[in-house]
Amino acid sequence: MITGLFIYDAKGDILMSKLYKDGIKRNISDVFRIQVINQVSSTRSKEYRSPVLTLGSTSFVYIKSGKIWICAVTRSNQDCSLILEFLYKLEILLRTVLGSDKKKQLTQLTDTYIITSFPLVYEILGEVVEFGYPINLDLNYLKKYVSDINDNDSIFKIAPLKRKPSIKAGGNKNNEPPRSPEEANISWRATGIKYRRNEIFLNVSERINVLMNSQSDVLRSYVDGSIQMKTHLSGMPLCRFGFNENTVLLSNDEPKDGAVTLEDSKFHQCVQLNVFETERTIQFIPPDGEFQLMGYNCNSNINLPFRVYPQIQEIGRSKLMYKIRVESFYPEKLPATNVVIKIPTPKGATPSNISSSIGKCKFHPEDDSIIWKCNKFFGEQDHVLTAEVEVNSKSDEILYWSRPPITLDFLLDMFSSSGLTVKYLRVQEKSNYRTVKWVKYSTKAGSYEIRY
Repeated sequence: MITGLFIYDAKGDILMSKLYKDGIKRNISDVFRIQVINQVSSTRSKEYRSPVLTLGSTSFVYIKSGKIWICAVTRSNQDCSLILEFLYKLEILLRTVLGSDKKKQLTQLTDTYIITSFPLVYEILGEVVEFGYPINLDLNYLKKYVSDINDNDSIFKIAPLKRKPSIKAGGNKNNEPPRSPEEANISWRATGIKYRRNEIFLNVSERINVLMNSQSDVLRSYVDGSIQMKTHLSGMPLCRFGFNENTVLLSNDEPKDGAVTLEDSKFHQCVQLNVFETERTIQFIPPDGEFQLMGYNCNSNINLPFRVYPQIQEIGRSKLMYKIRVESFYPEKLPATNVVIKIPTPKGATPSNISSSIGKCKFHPEDDSIIWKCNKFFGEQDHVLTAEVEVNSKSDEILYWSRPPITLDFLLDMFSSSGLTVKYLRVQEKSNYRTVKWVKYSTKAGSYEIRY
């Protein structure tokens, strides 16, 4: 979302910069200085400027605090309102932290505060945004990771509420028990959540990317996976689940034949990493609703759901014979849905005698391709499409045809291309209520291409 963040003084000089993603260089800061800061300081009129400046595919979303400019640079189409909300909260956070020496919040930021506290501000910018996405601006969260924030400063302490005589000591307005110290640090979940039906959904969602040659040999393959959660749980539940030890292997272990190797694993902040490192159990107190618990990549021992064997024979300069065989490699009772195979043809070609053993096939002249669609393609099956394609004999379309790859699209439920499996899923809560648990696997095609 946010590619880079820049803090300027009133003259347009950079006080601090932080790049979170590739795609821009630091000299792009000159564009904002010329287009916004210099124009504002050169004009005397009180015209209202948009807080978003878009030049090509680059957008500058900015706010002003006193004489300090805070600008976020983004690429492509992003949610500017969300970025503006982040910038305003970041500005309040900086005023609070930098004013801690005076035991009060600063009314506005100045270049002096930024320069004198450069290491602290730079460390905060590195913690509140990860890979371009804002994660957490809560002070209790930052105190754990930014050592220069003094926990004893009175500015961070909330004054206790004066209780009325009718409220019992040790309770709140609704006679609920106070939060424990551990619960007080959980900023991603509110207290007092109640559901009549307690449910937890776990979905292992994977996108498989494959490149094959005409013999169906794999040239490149990898899986982009994530574990999506949806929780409707009362109270403050502790959830945990584990992977099958015989099939799951993380990249920091010694590789084994036939094991699932997860790389670049990223966890939600609710996951207790110390438990994961020692017990290989993912333990967490979940946020309420939908969220992504984990993301990962897999580059080895991938289970391919389909293999495609194309045979395209040239007959002279004006005719092509197509025979496309597709074979499925997953349990026979599982159906892949919305299977679409796009088979390119030369420009200006006229197909005839198109037939397939399953589904429907149709020629699309606007795309110069034959589209083969199957609503359901069950496992351990083998189906064939045949077609004849004729081209004008006077043209050289076949001779100079670049042969674009055949593409395959599908959705396959209850199948994991990486082999990742969930061994158990447990929920513990003080009230010991009954929980309905759902575990689902889904694999869909990313870039699934076959050369011929």
